[in-house]
Amino acid sequence: MLQRYRRRYRRPPDDIAVWRRRYTSAILPLLRATQGRWPPQVSPIAQERSQEALLCGYGRWLTEVCGLSQDTLSKNSRAARMFLQWRGNRAKPDSLALLNIAEIDAYFAWRMPGLRRATRSGVCQCMRSFLRYLLASKVIDADLSSLVSGPIMYDNAEIPRAFTEEQVAALLKCTRRDQSPKGLRDYAMFLMLTTYGLRAGEVVWLSLQDIDWKNDKVRIQRSKTQAESFLPLMRPVGEALIEYLRRGRPQSSSRKVFLRCRAPYRPFCSTSPLNDSIGSRLKEAGIEVNGRHGPHAFRFARALSLLRASVPLKPIADLLGHKTTSSTQVYLKLQTEDLRAVSLNLPKKESNANVAK
Repeated sequence: MLQRYRRRYRRPPDDIAVWRRRYTSAILPLLRATQGRWPPQVSPIAQERSQEALLCGYGRWLTEVCGLSQDTLSKNSRAARMFLQWRGNRAKPDSLALLNIAEIDAYFAWRMPGLRRATRSGVCQCMRSFLRYLLASKVIDADLSSLVSGPIMYDNAEIPRAFTEEQVAALLKCTRRDQSPKGLRDYAMFLMLTTYGLRAGEVVWLSLQDIDWKNDKVRIQRSKTQAESFLPLMRPVGEALIEYLRRGRPQSSSRKVFLRCRAPYRPFCSTSPLNDSIGSRLKEAGIEVNGRHGPHAFRFARALSLLRASVPLKPIADLLGHKTTSSTQVYLKLQTEDLRAVSLNLPKKESNANVAK
């Protein structure tokens, strides 16, 4: 499976542990029940031990020295692991001591094709961070981070991708017809995305204690800022949640609202299942979307509907969980089509005869 993934995408999975769990999470509990311990403990080879030691040191440097968040730690560690996997036998500290800019260019030539401009910029930032750690830990002698230059990024350079109102309505209608546990779960999650413009993690990791049924409120833990928002529990959303909790959610001791529909019944370990559900429902509804079509497309669609309704930026920023309205201004570009519909009456050029008169 891993070789097939590499052939298809020309790279290993971003987080190989999460990728493996997707294929092994269902069978592992059975093997543990029958074998007592699974997978069996195998001592890593010397090469893997040296890589893990290097990555552990890098993680401590990011959090303890640089004071960065766990999200940044996870992202940078994945990028560093991918670079070390690419080097293979040359990932040991003594081999890394000979690292030069030509090898980094070769890695970028392998890694960059097919990536968006923003993703390429992120890859370069992670590489600069890892090179600074190698210098600080005296694995390399020269500061190679200053020689890594990424693509120039311009503020608000891209127009966000949003679903149209017709696409959202068709997607919800198609999902609503599915009364299976998966259909009830997907419909409730999609309705939360549509109504509140939430990020994927804010939906996937919603807890039962976050829903205040008496006061018709729902508490949202913002995934980026870790701030709390209290939003009104709209009637359609509440009804969809009740329907799922009564007829779709499996029995579980977990306090998360949304669970896997197949055993083992447990919360999602990432937001990938939500992306997969959106993709499969789009195909089922016969909706063709150009560009990205994940949870953020719902977020952009909600912002666009509010902008078209002449809602000020501040209430939109509060709904989306933005600290300032400057973060919300990017959504103004979603009104490009509305601006194209505005015709300007330009003055016509006067003829010479009229000028003479």
